[in-house]
Amino acid sequence: MSHLPLLIPIGVAIGILLGSVGGGGSLVAVPALVYIGDQSVRGAQAGALVVVIAASAIGLVTYLRRGDVRWRAGLAFGAAAGVSALAGSLLSRHLDPNVLLLAFAPVMVVGAVAMVGERGRAASTFRPWREGIFPGPVARVTLSGLGTGWLTGLFGVGGGFVVVPVLVLGLGFAMGEAVGTSLLVIIMGSLVALAERLGAGSIDWAVIAPFAVAAVVGVLVGSALGERLSIQALTRWFAVLVVATAAYTAIEALIALT
Repeated sequence: MSHLPLLIPIGVAIGILLGSVGGGGSLVAVPALVYIGDQSVRGAQAGALVVVIAASAIGLVTYLRRGDVRWRAGLAFGAAAGVSALAGSLLSRHLDPNVLLLAFAPVMVVGAVAMVGERGRAASTFRPWREGIFPGPVARVTLSGLGTGWLTGLFGVGGGFVVVPVLVLGLGFAMGEAVGTSLLVIIMGSLVALAERLGAGSIDWAVIAPFAVAAVVGVLVGSALGERLSIQALTRWFAVLVVATAAYTAIEALIALT
């Protein structure tokens, strides 16, 4: 339990990321649980999903109050992501954990770069489905969800670092509604991935429970920051943290493999 004093502030940081920019939780949680919490990669993946689900559920309530959750499109996206997350989880069982972490690093960087692009500052061009549902948008939402879910299952992450850029760049969401809707999608995809991983291993609740509580506290702070600070500024800090985490993860995985 000596590692908990280090993990608790990281848990708060994870919650702040989820509450303010709608992603990044597992980007930090998985490496933290592996390298600081002495968890196995698969145990860390399962634990990170628990943390992300708990924190995202609290954050979702806040964004619901603001009207920044696109329920219909989010549920369709999340359902597609849930199906492909299971396929990704099954594939991950047959791959070397360190190879997964190494492959995860460039994916993190791509997500970070996408988050700070020009589209992130643009207004929404997405037509809410309460105003009408058409085949084209349905197909785009479904295909985007399938691709995102596969990454969620394969790498054992909540997927917000992919969901938000996909919603903004691919589907035309404004940043605020992308963050709110991503929390709904994260919960759906993470529940599916967690169910598969619980069958393959146990969770160290003595570590994960306080870690999750810290993340819940952080998400409340992050939601408040999201109202008071520029979302673009928060997104830039998010991108810096993701790139730094990706570099550290890649180095550690390379050391383990060589």
